Amino acid sequence: MAIKINCECHFLPHDAFDVVERIFFVAFAFFFLSLCGDVAAQTRPIVIMGGTLIDGTGRPPLTDAAIVIHEGRIREVGKRSEISLPQGAEVIEAKGKTILPGLIDGHCHYRDWMGEIYLAFGVTTCPDISNNPTEWILAQRDGIRKGTIRGPRLWATGNHIDGPPPEATGTLRRQRGSIIVQTPEEVRKAVRAQVERGVDGIKLIERLRPEVAKAAAAEAHRLGRPVIGHSLDIFAAADAGYQSVEHSWSVLYTSIRDPKKKADLDMARMKGEVNTAEVHTHMEPEMFDRIIKVMLEKKVHWSPTWATWFRGLSPRASEMKKREIALLKDPRLRYLPTYILRDTEKFFAMYEGASPDKRAQLMDGYRKVQDFVRGFVAAGGKLHSGSDPNSVLPGYAVHVELQLLIDAGLNLQQAIQSASLNVAEAWGREKDYGSVEKGKVADLVIVRGDALKNISATQDVEMVFMDGKTTDISLNPDYRNPIPRPIPDRPG
Repeated sequence: MAIKINCECHFLPHDAFDVVERIFFVAFAFFFLSLCGDVAAQTRPIVIMGGTLIDGTGRPPLTDAAIVIHEGRIREVGKRSEISLPQGAEVIEAKGKTILPGLIDGHCHYRDWMGEIYLAFGVTTCPDISNNPTEWILAQRDGIRKGTIRGPRLWATGNHIDGPPPEATGTLRRQRGSIIVQTPEEVRKAVRAQVERGVDGIKLIERLRPEVAKAAAAEAHRLGRPVIGHSLDIFAAADAGYQSVEHSWSVLYTSIRDPKKKADLDMARMKGEVNTAEVHTHMEPEMFDRIIKVMLEKKVHWSPTWATWFRGLSPRASEMKKREIALLKDPRLRYLPTYILRDTEKFFAMYEGASPDKRAQLMDGYRKVQDFVRGFVAAGGKLHSGSDPNSVLPGYAVHVELQLLIDAGLNLQQAIQSASLNVAEAWGREKDYGSVEKGKVADLVIVRGDALKNISATQDVEMVFMDGKTTDISLNPDYRNPIPRPIPDRPG
C-alpha cells in the first residue's frame, strides 16, 4: 500500500513548516505503528497445548495434544512433543482439560434470543431446520457472518416444504408458514425459489407424497443443496436421497408393518391423544436390522432428538432437572421466554408423577430407542445429536443428548462425532468444519475437566474459538437481537 502525503503550507515560514512537518511525521508514524500492531495481533499464531483432544473424527483421544491456529485455520495438530511451536505464538495451556471441535447442533431450531446461549455451551454452528421465515433466518445468518449479531454460524433451510395436512389436524402447518405443494412440478418450483433466496439446505416434511419428495430431493441435489426431512417411511426417504431423517419417531413409524396401525398412531400423536414418548412402545425391533441396512446403503444420517422426550428417564434425570431449573432461573437469562421454565417443570413432573405401569411403558419405548441407537452406530450409521428445543434449553440440550449416548453404551468419541463431523458431512461441509484436523476452520472448544471420566464436563465450557478467534461466551441479561423474529416462537 502506497501513501502519498502532500503538506504544502505556503502561509508558514520555512522553519515553522519544518516543525509542523516533523510533528505530523511523528504523529503519522505512531498511527502507522499502531496499525501494524493490530495486524500483528490478528496474524499472531495461537497454540493450545497440554489437553486431551477428542477431535470429532471418532479416532481415539489424543493426550498432551498441541494445536496450532493461524489465520483462522488449524495449521498443525498432534502430540505436543511432535509439534514445533511457531515463533511469537500465543500459548494457551490446557493441561487437565478437554479440547473438542466446535459443536454443531444436529437439530437446530433457531430463535432471536438464542445466540449467546449457543456460544456459552460451545456450539459454534447451528444448521437451522426450524420453520423460520426464510428472509429472517438469512438475515440472521448474514448478520452473524458480519459480526453485527452475536451467535453461532448458521446454515439455513428457511420455510419447510410440505404437503397438505390431513383434515383432522386442521391447518396448523399452513399457519406455521410451510410451503404447501402437491405435485412434482410445484415442489421443483418451490425448491428453486428457496435456493434463489439463498438457503443452504432444504427441509421436507412427512406429508409430501413419495413421488413429490423424490422430485424435491432431486431438484435440491441438482442445485447443490442437502435435503433434511421428517419421514414416516425411512425406506422412501432413503430412496428419494435424503441426507438425514429427523426424530426417533421416524424409525418408530418405519418399523410398524401394519399400515392402519401406523396411520392411527400417527394421527393420535398429531392430535395430542398420546405423547411422543408413549408411542415408542409400539416400535417393532424385528425391523431394525432392515432399516439400518437401507440407511447405511443410502448413506442416510439420523437425528433421534431424544433428549426432548426421554431425558426424564435417564439415570441422570434428577441431576439434569436440578441443572436445568438453575439455568432457567439464572438472572443472566432473564430474557428467556417464560414457556421454557413452565414446560420444563411440567416435563419432569410428568415423569416423576407417572404410575409404575406408565413408567414401565415409557421405559419400554426408551429402551427400544437405545437398542436402535446402539445397532445403528455399531453398523457404521451416522448419528446427529441436537437440541430440538421443546421443553429444553437449546445448546444445553446438545450436551444432554451426549449424556444419553453415553448412557446407551457409546463412547465419548462417538458421542462427540454425533455433534460435529457427522452433521458437517450431512450438509456437505466436512472439508472445512466438524473436526480438529489440519487445514480445517479453527472452531474449537476447551472444557474444564476430563470428559472421558465424566461426560458432564462438556458443559463446563472455558473457551470457544470460531474461525480461529476467541469468542465471547458470557451471558448478559440485556442480550438483544437487532433483528427480532417477525412471528411468535410458537403458534398461539
